[in-house]
Amino acid sequence: MKAPALDYAVLQQAADWFATLSGGAVSEPQRQAWRLWLAASPEHAAAWQRVEAISGQFERVPGDRRRAAGQALSAAGSSRRRAIGMLALLCGGGLLALATARRGTLQAWAANQRTATGEVRETRLADGTQLWLNTNSAADIDYSASLRRVQVLRGEVLLESAHDTLVPARPLVVDSQQGRMRALGTRFSVRQGEGYTQLSVFDGAVQISPVQGAAQQVISAGQQVRFTAAGIGAVQAAEPGRQAWSHGVLLADNRRLDDFIAELAEYTPGYLGCDPQIADLRLVGAYPLADREKIFAALQSSLPVRIRHRTPWWTVVEPRTDA
Repeated sequence: MKAPALDYAVLQQAADWFATLSGGAVSEPQRQAWRLWLAASPEHAAAWQRVEAISGQFERVPGDRRRAAGQALSAAGSSRRRAIGMLALLCGGGLLALATARRGTLQAWAANQRTATGEVRETRLADGTQLWLNTNSAADIDYSASLRRVQVLRGEVLLESAHDTLVPARPLVVDSQQGRMRALGTRFSVRQGEGYTQLSVFDGAVQISPVQGAAQQVISAGQQVRFTAAGIGAVQAAEPGRQAWSHGVLLADNRRLDDFIAELAEYTPGYLGCDPQIADLRLVGAYPLADREKIFAALQSSLPVRIRHRTPWWTVVEPRTDA
């Protein structure tokens, strides 16, 4: 399940506290101030849990800090029972992050095609079909005597179909959690979202069949649509840059900064966030996904923003305050 949204400011406070407590010398007054902040609100506890979960992927969390987190909330009294419950989870520190990741990726681990965060991979299938896997994606390829099947388990795939090598030709289908898509000689991408599938067609056409038996629909080149298990949404114009990631590029054509950062975050290990104060700044350009520091430099040179690294794995884009 997707984690609930947390207030940006509270999340950054948690990251600041984590950075402070990870320093070499921490005074007792600082520790006490952190305990008070942690126990003040269930949202503070949730934000701390989020930071610890992310940090657990990159560094070991000292046991004394995990114990102190639990003690801080226990001292807050019975009125904080919900927060205590949340902190009981975070006291597992890195183990919690690892266990959660394992539960969410067991199926993806079994996939015969998968990528890590920041990785984009191109594969030629047995019939000559080209398959690209986007960052942190997983798919199963299952070619039988009667069907060419790709199952998207996580993330996004881009396919350019080839004529089948067998006679009679086998249909080429892509299955997601919400339905089946049948390629009608085409180039298209499929993105598995939270409760929906997004289909973008760049050449040819694709037929959608939702799993709950809603009417089928053919989506043509230049169109994209989201659909659920129960039905198909309104057809829109396909985003021209939706397939640029397969070439290692992130495109922005008068794009909101927060939307751009949210997509870039999918290629970034750790946390990458955008301050809401600058969310509606607009961005234009082509940015190389393999060089995030180059992207950050371009953002700082073209927009009134600064890049702040609270830790090596926690980065935020903030308003620039000129002297």
